[in-house]
Amino acid sequence: MYDMLSNVSRRPEPFSRYTVKELWTRPHLAQQMLAYHLSQETDLASRTYDSIDRVVEWIDTQLGLSGKSLCDLGCGPGLYAQRFESKGANVTGVDFSEVSIDYAKTQGPSTIQYISADYLVDDLPTGFDVVTLIYTDLCALSPEQRQLLLRRMRDMLNPGGRIVFDVAGPGSFDQKQEATIIEDRMMDGFWAPGPYVGIQRTFVYAEQQLSLDRYVIVEPDETWQVYNWYQYFSPERIEAELQAAGFAVDQMAGDLTGAKLQPTPDFLGIVARAA
Repeated sequence: MYDMLSNVSRRPEPFSRYTVKELWTRPHLAQQMLAYHLSQETDLASRTYDSIDRVVEWIDTQLGLSGKSLCDLGCGPGLYAQRFESKGANVTGVDFSEVSIDYAKTQGPSTIQYISADYLVDDLPTGFDVVTLIYTDLCALSPEQRQLLLRRMRDMLNPGGRIVFDVAGPGSFDQKQEATIIEDRMMDGFWAPGPYVGIQRTFVYAEQQLSLDRYVIVEPDETWQVYNWYQYFSPERIEAELQAAGFAVDQMAGDLTGAKLQPTPDFLGIVARAA
C-alpha cells in the first residue's frame, strides 16, 4: 500500500504514460463514456446539442459544407457527423470506440460511413475537402503524437482542403489547480460497476502549460490507473505546431462557434489549410 500511494504522490514526467484507450476498451467505462457523450447535463465528454448546432453552423458558414467530402476524426456517437450530413456534406466518421460507432450506426437513415479505427495508428481514408477534430482531442496528445496526427490529417486532404479543430487556451490553464481527491465510488460509479475507491491526483506543469489528472481506481480484486494529459495552447504555439506540420491558419476564433478571440482565451477554434 505504501509503495502504491508513494507512487501516486510523485509527479510523472510529461506524457510518460498514455492510457486513453482504457476509457473505451473497458466495457463498463465504454458505456459510461457513451452516456456522458449523450447527456445534456454535463460537458465532460461532449457539448450540449445546442452548442453542437452552433459549432456546425459556424463551420458551415466558413467552409460551405454542401457537396463537400468531410471526415470527422474522433466522431464518437456521430453527434457532429449527423449534423454535417444535414448541411449536405458527404460524411465519414472515424473512432476507435466500437461502442460509440455501433451507436452512431443505429441513428436513423443515413449515408454516413462509420469506420472503427485509431487515428494515430490505423490506415485512414483519403480524398476529403474537410477533416474535423472536435472537442479538444489534440490536447490529449504528446507533441510527437500531435505532429503525427496533423501530418496524417494533411495526407487525408484533397488539394485546397481544410482542417477544423479546437484546443484549450491559456485562460483554461490559468483555472487549473493541483489537488488530491479520494472518494468512495468516485463520480457516482463512473469507473466501475461494483465497489471501488477512486483517487484523483491533479498535477500542473507550469513551464509546459500542461496538466495531468491521474486516476487510481482501487477495486476489491484489481487496481488500475488512467492518465488524462491535457495540453494548453497560446495562439502562437498552435500556429507554430501547424506550420511545422505543413499548415497555415485561415481562421482563428475564441472557439468553434466563432466567438471573438480574447487576449487570454479559454479555447481556440481553428480552420487551417495545407501550406
